[in-house]
Amino acid sequence: MNDPHFTGKTALVTGSGAGIGRATAKAFAAKGVRVVVSDISLADAEDTVASIRDGGGEAAAMQCDATDGAAVERLVQATLDRFGSLDFAHNNVGVGTGKSIEDLTEADYRLISDTSLKSVMLGMKYQLPVMRAQGGGAIVNTASMAGISTVQTADIVYAGAKAGVIQMTAHAARTYAPYDIRVNCVAPGLVRTKILSEMFTHEQQMAMADFHLIKRLIEPEEIAAAAIFLCSADAAMITGHCLPVDGGQSAIR
Repeated sequence: MNDPHFTGKTALVTGSGAGIGRATAKAFAAKGVRVVVSDISLADAEDTVASIRDGGGEAAAMQCDATDGAAVERLVQATLDRFGSLDFAHNNVGVGTGKSIEDLTEADYRLISDTSLKSVMLGMKYQLPVMRAQGGGAIVNTASMAGISTVQTADIVYAGAKAGVIQMTAHAARTYAPYDIRVNCVAPGLVRTKILSEMFTHEQQMAMADFHLIKRLIEPEEIAAAAIFLCSADAAMITGHCLPVDGGQSAIR
């Protein structure tokens, strides 16, 4: 259903070829938002766009390496060229290895920190000036419960990067509040995604989900719902906040 707060506006969602990003892109489109679906895999982005268009939404696929500043700058400009505005953004790129600290390499460190932290910084670096010039906007970054408490499945670099996302979110919120720009983040627990299924067996996933008070995996659409809420008029007085969507995991840390 179209929502007057969202209809006719534009959202940019990174990492939206699958998982949480795809769910958020589709949720924005269902609200009447024009969506730029960005992913390092153009084919995956196009799959998301096809799904949105099948549902009557408007979207465009754009390939982007979110760890490359020049590429992110081009992505934001391409969003403006295509739709004329940038009202909402969901910076959703991230990766972890699940390795122990003894097994992590310097190459792992660069990959994880660039993908999970640098990508968020670059996204905001180029999104915020556009929103300031327009007179407002809303940004949601994907953090993680690993950035709040110790999580068995997360490697130490991923945990540090996601803690950094939470702090960068708060800092940006404080700096840009005078320009009517709200910046928040979501901290998912264990989400049912393709990446998770590639890293762990079904039995391992169910064992890890037992850390949630609600004993199941979280669906990507449940994270998307939180992101949409943080961009909505109902969240007009919420900024600098990290919203856990973790099945109650944070209650027992």
